[in-house]
Amino acid sequence: MADAAQGKKLDEIRGRNYDAVARIYEELAHVYSLGLIRKAKLVELRYIKPGDRVLYLGVGSGEDALAAARAGAKVTAIDLSPRMVGRLRDRLARRGLDAELIASDALKHRPEAPYDAVCGNYFFNLFNSQDMPVVLRHAATLVKPGGRLMIADMAPPKGFGGALSWLYLKFGLTFFWALRLAAQHPIYDYAAHGRAEGLETEAVHDFRAAGLTLYRTVILKRPSAEEPG
Repeated sequence: MADAAQGKKLDEIRGRNYDAVARIYEELAHVYSLGLIRKAKLVELRYIKPGDRVLYLGVGSGEDALAAARAGAKVTAIDLSPRMVGRLRDRLARRGLDAELIASDALKHRPEAPYDAVCGNYFFNLFNSQDMPVVLRHAATLVKPGGRLMIADMAPPKGFGGALSWLYLKFGLTFFWALRLAAQHPIYDYAAHGRAEGLETEAVHDFRAAGLTLYRTVILKRPSAEEPG
């Protein structure tokens, strides 16, 4: 009971804190990443077709969901922050676009049918190393056979320059932790976590600055149902 109460309190804090930064969140990310965060999210459009049902988890103010709706996808977007959801609603309305918007906990989402694609962009890194696999597992269950789980996030540092990449990424993570917007944790290897959930790595897109790989978009695919034999 204590753990449940603590989790609920943390959710309330995160929702309230994200409400406070809703108007500047994307702009801060764009400046801090030299535009790479935006590029990492929008590369997912290569895998989205008009008419696809696409779910965005922790959508924020939703530049990626907005782009998908503009491309003809049937978008559902979830965020814990009502102000973030409201900002996305206004942005969609100004462009004459539509989407299903939900202000709620992503773990509570139980759709009638799975999605063609589920996108968790800079979302799974909000959770500590115990909770993140649970959230990712739930996201994977929302993908239909043959569909995709797409994750744009920090790239695990390795090779030449790995220490510099780690320092840069850890600074950003610590900044969000100090604002009580995210947990402290290692930088996740989402391809490996996807394999643990039975997903296949279809593609990996890396985004670099000053020769350092800082952000990565991982395209994970759920195998199609086997043909009866």
